[in-house]
This record gives sequence, C-alpha cells and structure tokens, in this order.
Amino acid sequence: AAVAPAPQNDDNNASIKETKETIASESDGPSAQQQLSKSQLRKRKRREMLAAKREQRKAQIKQAKRIKAEAEGRDLDKERKEQLEREKSGEGRKRRDALKMKYMKTIETSFGVGFDCSFENQMTSKETNSLASQIRYAYAANKRSKNPCQIYVSSLKGPTFDFMSKVCGFPDNWTRWGFQCSDKDLVEMLPNKSKLVYLTSDSKNELEHLDDDKIYIIGGIVDRNRLSRAAINRAEALGLETAKLPISSYFKLVTTKVLTCNHVFEILLKYREYGNDWKKAMLDVLPQRKNAAVNGNVDLEEVNSGNEATEKGVDT
Repeated sequence: AAVAPAPQNDDNNASIKETKETIASESDGPSAQQQLSKSQLRKRKRREMLAAKREQRKAQIKQAKRIKAEAEGRDLDKERKEQLEREKSGEGRKRRDALKMKYMKTIETSFGVGFDCSFENQMTSKETNSLASQIRYAYAANKRSKNPCQIYVSSLKGPTFDFMSKVCGFPDNWTRWGFQCSDKDLVEMLPNKSKLVYLTSDSKNELEHLDDDKIYIIGGIVDRNRLSRAAINRAEALGLETAKLPISSYFKLVTTKVLTCNHVFEILLKYREYGNDWKKAMLDVLPQRKNAAVNGNVDLEEVNSGNEATEKGVDT
C-alpha cells in the first residue's frame, strides 16, 4: 500500500523558501560580478570613490561653516529655528520679495555681461558641458552678488542648451533673476553694437573702468590654446570694440594666462563691489593660492598651477 507523504506545516515551507532564496542570492553575486568587464568594474569603482569624496567634501564644508559660525559667536541651531519660524509665518517670503525688488533695481542701473556661445561647433562634447557649467556658476555668483548685473547668453543651442536644460527651473525661473538667453546670434540678440565690448586678451585696449551703459561680452571658449585668437577674430568680424582685463597692470605675468568664463564674470562683479578696485577684485576671484604674492604682485603661473582654469578657460 502507498504511504502518504508527511504533511509539512507553513513554518517548514517558509524556511525552505528562505533557504532557496539565500542560496540563489549568493549564487547571483559572483555571476553578476563575472558579467562585468574589467573596464566596467574600474568605472564602477571610480564612481563609488567619487561619490564618497563628494559626501566627504559636503561634510567638510558643513563642519567648516559651523566652526566659522561658532568663532563669530553665532548659534546655528537658533538661526535654523528662527528660519523655520519665518517660513511658517510667511515673513521669509516677504523678505525674499523685498530683496528681489532691490536686486532688480540694481540690475537696471548696472553694466551687462554677455556670453557668446557661437563657438560650440568647434568644441568637443566635454568642452560644451564645461561651458554650460561655467555659465551656471556665473548665474549663481550673480544671484549672490551685492551688485548684480543683467546676463545675456547668445547662440545658446545644441549640446550646451541641452546640458543646461537638465537644471531644474532653466530657463524660465532664471529670467526672474536678470538672465536672458537666446539661440540667436550675438548681434541679433543685442543689435546695438555701440554698447558691446568684446573681452579678449588679444585686444590692444586695456579695460580701465566699467561703463554702466555697456555690455561686456565673454567668448564662450573652453579650450583657448586650440582656438587661438578665436575671440578677437569673432569681434573684428562683427565690428565690435574690444578690450582686455588689466591683469598685467597689477600682476606679474610669466606666460599667457587663461581664466574660466565664470572667473572673468566674477572679476567684473567684484570690481564694482570693491569700489572699482581691479586688484582687490582679481585677488578675490583668482584661484585660492594667494601665497604667491610678492610685494603686492602675484605670480599667476603659481596661482593657477594645477587649476583647471589653465586648461579650460577663455581669453581675458
């Protein structure tokens, strides 16, 4: 006679299922690793390392802010509590609206700065992404500035526009903070040529002061070494006035120097913020290695050593 199998209770079934899942998951691990090539594994490891470094950097910045606040006698916890209370009462929004009105009023009476992105077809994808990042940095610096200006970006299209479009709120929300962009060429977007001054280190004219009626154009060139004289050739073809930052009047130059678009932009902002002081503005904005200063001069070869600006910059 056939013997019926012994019944299994639910606990036994669950235990068997769990054991099978554990074995399966353990077996999946090595096989998943084996499916990745050495190159893919290296890239994944690099991504993980970069992510860890970013988190470490964030923690360091946060700690530095706390230390600075404590040194100034500030109570960060109290400030955060007050901030939350202002948000609940709506006081924070009223304060922001008042600051925005003051911000826009300042822009109306200040010089303008334009970014000419017409060089995109001469740059690599990596370079256009770098240019987009530099424009973002400039926009952020403008929002923080005590003396903001109107920003114009011409010929913004293709990969540069696509990269910037990934930023939340671009471009609609940016226009509220003195930012205008267009896919039109520079002189189509800004047809009054008499107001335009193209900044390039190849110019014979040194910029002595900033005129509030002018718009200063920064060529959107990331690799200046490869695109030598591209900015001044562009300006001359358009029949525009040119000028260069007065770096040589205040600093000891070793070789031709290159700054990123956002560095040039920030120097213009700081010049006005520091009461039209070029030297102070450039010392504040140039890469942080200030220990090269000798008798009031700065060796830009040392200042820019190891800085990405020496490889990915624009004419100044």
